[in-house]
Amino acid sequence: MRLTAFLSCLALAACGGSRPPEAAGPSYPPPGQPLAGLAVGAWSWVEFPDSSCDDGSATGVAVSPGTGTDLVVFLNGGGACWDYLTCYVLNTASHGPFGAAQFERLRTTALPGSILDRGLAGNPFADATLVFVPYCTGDIHGGDSVVTYTGPSDSRVHHHVGHANVLAFLRRLAATWPSPQRLVVAGASAGGFGALLNYDAFRHYWPAASAFLVDDSGPPLGPGAVSPQLLSAWYASWRLDRTLDPVCGSACRTDLSAQITGLSRRYPHDRLALLSSLQDQVISAYYQLSGAELEAALLRVTADVIGPTANFRAFLVAGSSHTMLGDPAAFSQGISLLGWLEQETSGDAAWSTRQP
Repeated sequence: MRLTAFLSCLALAACGGSRPPEAAGPSYPPPGQPLAGLAVGAWSWVEFPDSSCDDGSATGVAVSPGTGTDLVVFLNGGGACWDYLTCYVLNTASHGPFGAAQFERLRTTALPGSILDRGLAGNPFADATLVFVPYCTGDIHGGDSVVTYTGPSDSRVHHHVGHANVLAFLRRLAATWPSPQRLVVAGASAGGFGALLNYDAFRHYWPAASAFLVDDSGPPLGPGAVSPQLLSAWYASWRLDRTLDPVCGSACRTDLSAQITGLSRRYPHDRLALLSSLQDQVISAYYQLSGAELEAALLRVTADVIGPTANFRAFLVAGSSHTMLGDPAAFSQGISLLGWLEQETSGDAAWSTRQP
């Protein structure tokens, strides 16, 4: 199963610079102990006792040190949930446990052909150190909350701690690779949302790196496109306020696209990217929109929010496919996706928004 298929098999609701004036500076924990015993070019699983899947079991990261000076961190996808119905009846998000055995299955079935495949022709990240961040918390890597969901016959404790996990990982990754030349924060589906949500934390730990965001199929939509009830549920269940308030203050509580403006202003020298199909069938279901409604919302965000920034760009394709980084060679829009990512990360002045 290719990475694109894995990312969408339990996907979301389909199965379910300068700071903004109101933003307070976040508090991030100091770097921890470096990772040890990692072989160059090989994948190693590193367990983090201070991390957790939804069921309370510890998880970790997979790491493949490269021969180059760049660091690429990829956040995996796999759905989202926010109450007993979505988490335990509809099962709209991947559950734990996720450890070495689960990663090994993905390594052989899902990574080939993806941006984590060093042998992929034209891959601009072939020599980089690669980090794979699993997903088993149901909160688009943005949560910092342990909640109890009560159903008709039982109650279950759910660890929505995706953001807390990322901070635990970053502490040791930053101690191991303190000065990458280029930092690429990428993710697909729930991981695309997570790359955006956690980008400020990444920049805290690597403030001197040339940094890039690649948000694949995690589009933050603007007012009117997102149900207030859904936004309220996500904020309440996942405690998104703890992740987003330091970046965009109260604005994101009604307008997720405010993340784009906030990050663009805060990191004016970074290059930030959104990838999406116009009528992504998984994301439209997640936002409870029709394909046409999602397309209209995406085009508004691209024109009205991304367009005015100096450093955010979009790569949009026609159709309803979900995620691109699992098979980037399959996508083009006047330029191949791999070529476009090379433009982004090389500083090419020709890098620009591409859309049908």
